[in-house]
Amino acid sequence: MFSPSLAFFKAPVQLIAEKAGVSKGLIFWYFKRKDNLILEIALKALPIDVIESCLSKDIEGRELLKCIGSSYISKYSDERMRRLLLHTLSASSSYPLISEMLNKSCGEMVRKIALRVFGKDDKKNIIRMRAFFGSLLCYVLNRPQRIDEKEYVDEIISLVYHEK
Repeated sequence: MFSPSLAFFKAPVQLIAEKAGVSKGLIFWYFKRKDNLILEIALKALPIDVIESCLSKDIEGRELLKCIGSSYISKYSDERMRRLLLHTLSASSSYPLISEMLNKSCGEMVRKIALRVFGKDDKKNIIRMRAFFGSLLCYVLNRPQRIDEKEYVDEIISLVYHEK
């Protein structure tokens, strides 16, 4: 028996085409294999685009964290994106390339952010950044009542960011 998340990735291409309102042939025109489609969807589901967008700006420190935090929460305020993120996370054990994408965002990108925010990517700062992302994920999974997005982001920034 499939878990709901694996069933999502196990759907036949014909069903995907019907739900998308396109022909099966059109899907295979753009994606030579179903796995390519799955990887493209997984890439869109992960916060890599949020991180890259904020890193591309000429900001650092608190401003960089604020950009990432508010963009992350905004991306996953869409229920479909939130569910897609959860499906993608659960499918990472079945798809090594999804696992590699997660490793990239939890490894290389976290180091880049730590370097831009704190000036160095040592163990303590990596842990701070992981705590930051863990807090964002927790917010997305279970939005706290009586705490708005801006207040939440500001508070987790104050917890992980210490002035030099």
